Amino acid sequence: MNVKDVMSREVVTCNPQDYVNEVADQMRTLDIGCLPVVSNKKLVGMITDRDIVTRAVARDVRSKVEDVMTKSVISVSPDDTTTDASAVMARNQVRRLPVMEDGLLVGFVSLADLAFPFPHVQEISNAMESISEPRSF
Repeated sequence: MNVKDVMSREVVTCNPQDYVNEVADQMRTLDIGCLPVVSNKKLVGMITDRDIVTRAVARDVRSKVEDVMTKSVISVSPDDTTTDASAVMARNQVRRLPVMEDGLLVGFVSLADLAFPFPHVQEISNAMESISEPRSF
């Protein structure tokens, strides 16, 4: 199975000039933990909820995305196998990857996307989904 068979094609992005508080609000609304950062149709970084906490809140909440984003982006191709994608995730200790084709962002694949199609790991997929659910405080 290839990444293109399981990836999300509808990808919400932000740009380097966005304000972190706006991006954080968007992440909260969408219940996601990261956004690809795109400038002139080119993927230039990733911003995660962890980036926001460790690099913005700890310093200055009025930061721009470009000031706190992770600039070295690891990605996969739509034609990579799901096995390859899971190996990239494991090697780099990440749960999600942008999917790039001809230098453009065409999708996003998560650990849950890779687990879901396989019936023998449905229990793991369900557990991961439950773990990822936001808590009510």
